[in-house]
Amino acid sequence: MHHGKHFRRLNRTASHRKSMLRNLVTQLIQHDRIKTTLPKAQELKAIADQMITLGKRGDLHAKVQAASFLREHETTLPKLFGPLAERFKSRKGGYTRIHKMGNRFGDNAPVAVIELIDGPGDLKNQMLFKALARRENKKAGSIAELVKDTTDAPSSASPTSVAGGSSLYNKTLRRHLPKVLTSNKWELADLEAKIRSLSISGGETSRKIVSATKA
Repeated sequence: MHHGKHFRRLNRTASHRKSMLRNLVTQLIQHDRIKTTLPKAQELKAIADQMITLGKRGDLHAKVQAASFLREHETTLPKLFGPLAERFKSRKGGYTRIHKMGNRFGDNAPVAVIELIDGPGDLKNQMLFKALARRENKKAGSIAELVKDTTDAPSSASPTSVAGGSSLYNKTLRRHLPKVLTSNKWELADLEAKIRSLSISGGETSRKIVSATKA
């Protein structure tokens, strides 16, 4: 019977599949963000979360377990048990995020970017910052008003009843903006400084996304 076999084989043998996932999680820890096919990213997500959990444990047995699966120990282990463990020490789970990027030219395979969240180049944060920067360019002082509305408005308030019915003020923004402030330990002045730097420079240079689609 085929009961209990709830994982993707990815058209590979067991040894090839394990080796590929070891390479992918190693690259993810090294670069914080990689580009691969969607099924591989979905399989990688659970393994990456397990590695972060080992990093948060931090004991000797956790280091042995991580070293037995990861590669490039001179770079991955210090980062896993150092900066990453510190970044996620107050988070209970969900350390990665998958962004769907359409289909690949040639074989039409679905492509995705998987990243470790709350990093300096978090894609979701960058999209939020750029949207706020465009809003600030149109109307000075709108960031303070928007932050006040998102943090003080009751959860039952509709988007059209708050912040003048702005199209930017939607459920996603209202849910994500307080998380950005909390995860980065920012005050309103810190957020305004970030948006101001984007407005002056015209946007940040996007970090290179390591492609792992051929792994």
